[in-house]
Amino acid sequence: MKKSLLLMTVAVATLASCSKDSTTKPSTTTTPPSTTPSSGAPSPTYTTGDGAIVALLTKTSSVNFGIPVDLELGTGVAVFGNLSTGTYTDAGKITLNDKELTKQSNNSYVYTPEATNPTGIDDFDTQIKWMVTTPSFTYNAKTSGRSMPYGGNRISTSITTVNTASDFTLSAESTIYNADSIYFQVVGSKGVALKRMGNNVKSVTFTAAELSSIGASTAGSVTIAAWNHEYKSLGGKNIHVINELALSKIVEVK
Repeated sequence: MKKSLLLMTVAVATLASCSKDSTTKPSTTTTPPSTTPSSGAPSPTYTTGDGAIVALLTKTSSVNFGIPVDLELGTGVAVFGNLSTGTYTDAGKITLNDKELTKQSNNSYVYTPEATNPTGIDDFDTQIKWMVTTPSFTYNAKTSGRSMPYGGNRISTSITTVNTASDFTLSAESTIYNADSIYFQVVGSKGVALKRMGNNVKSVTFTAAELSSIGASTAGSVTIAAWNHEYKSLGGKNIHVINELALSKIVEVK
């Protein structure tokens, strides 16, 4: 999946007749996921398969005038076509939990919250249901035994600054469950430090050497992004299904 999808998986400041879901893994071999550092929530990227659908729940913490503020945003991203080249095709109408995604100029789809619905898709805890026109399919995460990663609500409240001259430990307040992998990320003014860890990791330490080039910033950020992945045959196509919980916090990077 190319950079366009990564950008639309939200910056931390963002089926017709339906075929039955196949429980059989497609015969196409998938390339192990990689990721590209991003100022938004890091997500796995794939270059094989015919498409990807991503349900993303972002929880962002900040401090305004000394008062802690937590914001929650639910959104979705979908692309179909050639994931290797980033050449996407028109998929008609796409909905996630009955909220319609908007087609972009490159044929990718993203759900954008409206003024009347600033928190976006807010029922990921109870359901994750996709409906796509072309290829024609319905995907229900509950039926597939999948759900959003859970257990963590925010990054540790003790984290307010990142000193790049010293080792820094990024941790969540509690253990995150139902994840295949977890990304830990620190963003400065000049770059990003990123690590991918296993599914039961609560915290990770970045060395001063790993943080040395990210640059100081009064509005940097730290993110813990937990995700799970399923590769399914849907509507006759091989589709990557990703559910991601991104915990982010605005911090000062020194």
